[in-house]
Amino acid sequence: MDGKYPIDRGMRVLGGVVLIVLGLNVMELSSIGRVTALIVGLYGCITGIINFCPLLMGVAKEKEIKRKKTFKSQPIKTADLKGLRFFLDLTDEEIERIVHGCKLMEYQPSTSILKEGKQDRRCLYIIFSGQFNIVKALSEMGNKIVGSISDGEVFGEQSFLDDYPASFSVITTNQAKVLELEEKAFREIMQQNPRLANKLYDKLIHVMSARIRDLNDQVKYLGNWVLQGRVQSPTI
Repeated sequence: MDGKYPIDRGMRVLGGVVLIVLGLNVMELSSIGRVTALIVGLYGCITGIINFCPLLMGVAKEKEIKRKKTFKSQPIKTADLKGLRFFLDLTDEEIERIVHGCKLMEYQPSTSILKEGKQDRRCLYIIFSGQFNIVKALSEMGNKIVGSISDGEVFGEQSFLDDYPASFSVITTNQAKVLELEEKAFREIMQQNPRLANKLYDKLIHVMSARIRDLNDQVKYLGNWVLQGRVQSPTI
């Protein structure tokens, strides 16, 4: 029963287009006939397209579910990555080259993948699926979540580029899968495909810039909050 709905919607759109063409081009039809053909044709096209929208959304959702079910023991397909933000402007060959140097790792909820002030290894993390909190330690106020990231975003870019300990902690909030690109694999990409390496550098610079702006906004907010508290506090 479900299988006929996509065909029915497609036939509705096709029939609508045919009626519109007939209404515009067949002069032998009476004025009323041409107007009727145009109205019915438009109605068929509009309702067919509207009904296609849930279908297309369902297809996209199904692809997302399929991607999230990918296990680290399975080869990663280029098609699973093309919709992710980090890979949007890359060719299939470039995506395949990056994936060739990556490992797909799976993490449980509440796992600290990066720890502020520490660096176990020089690695770039590309989120395949899952949600993460970016956490900053504040000396007098404990830890503060300064942002959250999910599918298609990256983290660890600063330590990856400058080889210094992480400035933030990154903690999973649910079951997560991450593509991990180590420095050795990145160096091989630089040697074999300098153009792709430049693209990756540009992406990482944009990510770092956005993170710095977000952090500045957080600092500004905290500064205003402290100043307002001092103004409202009674003087002794």
